[in-house]
Amino acid sequence: MKREDQLALKKAEYEGKVYPSNRFGDIKVLEYKNNKQVVIKFLNTGFITEESMGDIRSGHIRDSSLPTTCGFGYIDIEGASIGRYMTKEYQIWNNMINRCYNEKELNRNPTYKDCHVSEDWRYLSNFKEWCNNQIGFGNQGWHLDKDILIKGNKVYSEDTCCFVPPEINTLILKADRIRGKYPIGVYEDKQAGKFKVRISVEGKHKHVGRYYCEKEAFYAYKVAKEQYIKEVANKWKSQLDSRVYEALMNYEVDISD
Repeated sequence: MKREDQLALKKAEYEGKVYPSNRFGDIKVLEYKNNKQVVIKFLNTGFITEESMGDIRSGHIRDSSLPTTCGFGYIDIEGASIGRYMTKEYQIWNNMINRCYNEKELNRNPTYKDCHVSEDWRYLSNFKEWCNNQIGFGNQGWHLDKDILIKGNKVYSEDTCCFVPPEINTLILKADRIRGKYPIGVYEDKQAGKFKVRISVEGKHKHVGRYYCEKEAFYAYKVAKEQYIKEVANKWKSQLDSRVYEALMNYEVDISD
């Protein structure tokens, strides 16, 4: 039988036929080109794409017009995970989306309730491309950070995020839940009738001094903390994105922090 006749038979067999998918409702075959290229339409959304006949029969097909992660993020590329193992880009992206849009995660960590992800980063493909052009991506233990380049930032985006080592990622945490009523870095010493000041250095408390005035205590903290931030910035300078280094060198501690 000629190839043209075989194709005609396949077209007659498949085109117009409806198949169920495992998660996204029924699909309809619009055009059969060959076993690897079959144009289909998801009947629930009208989304049109190409899949193989093997995937169509098994139901392992995805409607990429629908967000699949927390009702927000689109996994619009193949190979996001290999078996049970996520790619590095997918793991970071998935954590970011869940941090902002997963109700269980927000209840566990309410500091992210006002945070959101940019429209571009709804799509894993865009996030993956950005990651692979960033200094520090793929470095063991380095974190995605949204607060260093723009202080107080609530948006995850390509212009506001960077990759930093853990020492820098925890350098400017506010720790509102454990601070109490005094400015950051200031603690009341009731026995001495003074305010004591300390900063965190490599995960340990470093004593700065004791002061009678709350504001004086805060400014002592401000000087010590800003100096320490510069020391850490210079320690990592050769490995950092220049934007991160400049942001750390110009970082200012405010009494409202």
